[in-house]
Amino acid sequence: MEGGAAASAPAALPYYVAFSQLLGLTLVAVTGAWLGLYRGGIAWESDLQFNAHPLCMVIGLVFLQGDALLVYRVFRNEAKRTTKVLHGLLHVFALVIALVGLVAVFDYHRKKGYADLYSLHSWCGILVFVLYFVQGQVQ
Repeated sequence: MEGGAAASAPAALPYYVAFSQLLGLTLVAVTGAWLGLYRGGIAWESDLQFNAHPLCMVIGLVFLQGDALLVYRVFRNEAKRTTKVLHGLLHVFALVIALVGLVAVFDYHRKKGYADLYSLHSWCGILVFVLYFVQGQVQ
């Protein structure tokens, strides 16, 4: 608010944030456990390279992006510059980790001789990544 009193946070906000963090960390842990227990783990230079893709996408485009979106609500009383920097850093980390996930899947397909972008999932994923990148450039 320009020139007005700072907006106060809802009383339940800390509980919502704690719940969202717990849910996000649980999602990351469950994805990691699924990859470790049922998909053989993660390794870059082997057939397990593909498994880096779902974990990187969950960490980057779900957990870190969600945290980046919450920064302005959680740190209402901090300096605007500080929250902007934290918001931007979380988005950059999310983008880099998602990019690692994309590199993992494209590199895996290249090594195996598989075609790229052959499914609706892959096209929607590329669209999400491009739109995420573009909206960061527009702001």
